[in-house]
Amino acid sequence: MGINYKFLAVCAAVCALAITPVAIAAGATATATPSHPKVGKTVELKVTGMKAGEKVKAHELIADGGQTRTLYPKQRASAAGVIIVSVKAQIKGKHTWTFTGRTSRRTAKTFYVVK
Repeated sequence: MGINYKFLAVCAAVCALAITPVAIAAGATATATPSHPKVGKTVELKVTGMKAGEKVKAHELIADGGQTRTLYPKQRASAAGVIIVSVKAQIKGKHTWTFTGRTSRRTAKTFYVVK
């Protein structure tokens, strides 16, 4: 009895599909809550997918006027790779935040619009 090549092809396809989510899950994601706050309200920026205990750099870009600022939060990512940054919505317009892991260089982007 010889080797069934159809069986090997199916096994290779199944293994490739099983490995793909692991490669995709390595990236970081960020969410802003609420996504449309009013001036003076606190916005919670949650970043997941960082390395455990990693320091983070946070960069903000305000679309109206092109103002930018860079923050280096004191807190590190948790053991699960999560960090929560709270900021106050002060200037109207779209605020885009980019978070970068300082050792892994994983990046995550989110935005909110201040009314």
